[in-house]
Amino acid sequence: MSERQDTRWNGEPCQARRVTAIVADNGVFPQYWARHLVGTRRDVVEVTYGDQTFYIDNEDGSGWNKVTHGGAPRWGHSNLTIDPDSVQPRIDPDRPCTHEDFDAFVGVARIAAGDNDPTVIGYTAEIRVNCRHCGEPFRWTGVPAGLSPRQPMCSVDETELRAPLRPASADPDFGLGLPGFSVNYRKDG
Repeated sequence: MSERQDTRWNGEPCQARRVTAIVADNGVFPQYWARHLVGTRRDVVEVTYGDQTFYIDNEDGSGWNKVTHGGAPRWGHSNLTIDPDSVQPRIDPDRPCTHEDFDAFVGVARIAAGDNDPTVIGYTAEIRVNCRHCGEPFRWTGVPAGLSPRQPMCSVDETELRAPLRPASADPDFGLGLPGFSVNYRKDG
């Protein structure tokens, strides 16, 4: 993980470390340079200078370069407003990520009978999983590629699982009020 490093800002001592954080709205739309990045996770430099902490964009490495080479005012940089609860130490770029934390993105949709018939005949969930630290997508293994309302399948790049689902109430309870079940029989060949 990224450790704090003693360095200089405007010729005065400060501490800096490389982290990732989610960009937040700074309240000055449309002038905010990063308005199109709000809600995304970015590489940033956290600078503690005197009694204040601020964040500099480091997606291209220029923020870290500025902080570790004196932070002179004549060198441009891009301050970011971030969600303070989203700050995470960045994994050392010289070592592979250990993939310890994850973000799952799930979308659920209804399947209609046809373009002209809005009758709902099923539901599907689309699931993606990324490493929270490095952003690398995970791939679904052992799942055929394609799209089917009958079985789980994945996208061609294997990063999105597309799985049919049904509400629990869709299973018969045979009038007993007990949770039901459903049995599918497939004859291969």
